[in-house]
Amino acid sequence: MPQLQLSASQLDDYRAAGFLLVHGFLDAEETGLLQATAKAGKRLDDHANIMDDGAEHPVRLALWNHPGDTVYGMIARSNALVNAMERVLGGEVYHYHSKMILKDAKVGGAWTWNQDYGYWYHNGVLAPLLASASIALDPVTRENGCLQAIYCIVPGPISPSKRAGP
Repeated sequence: MPQLQLSASQLDDYRAAGFLLVHGFLDAEETGLLQATAKAGKRLDDHANIMDDGAEHPVRLALWNHPGDTVYGMIARSNALVNAMERVLGGEVYHYHSKMILKDAKVGGAWTWNQDYGYWYHNGVLAPLLASASIALDPVTRENGCLQAIYCIVPGPISPSKRAGP
């Protein structure tokens, strides 16, 4: 894996927008290895839960808390990702969890992302100092259900002393 060196400009962009897109984090060979592992491995299917998208289109979700020694864990623990996250968050990081959203072609539903700090707080994360890294394994196009995001900008700093609601 290449060493991801975030520039000062990228960090400024992250601080201004609250997100950062990094193209080419994995090369074609690494992405292909993840794709092949996901498609050939029954392990994800065996541990996936079926989630309803609110429109009766099932989405399967595999979630795990320990990175493990799989190809997924190797990427989650990689110097490139860990160092980038430490620069973004300004300190040491740890793995909270990994998840794989398994959507079947032409039948899979929408995955609704949400602001998760409400339950992070109840799991011992007292300040909203977490970040997510998403890696698309299939081409990201409108036709196959690319990521769509709605961002809410909160004015001013978030106080860790304020307890988040459910």
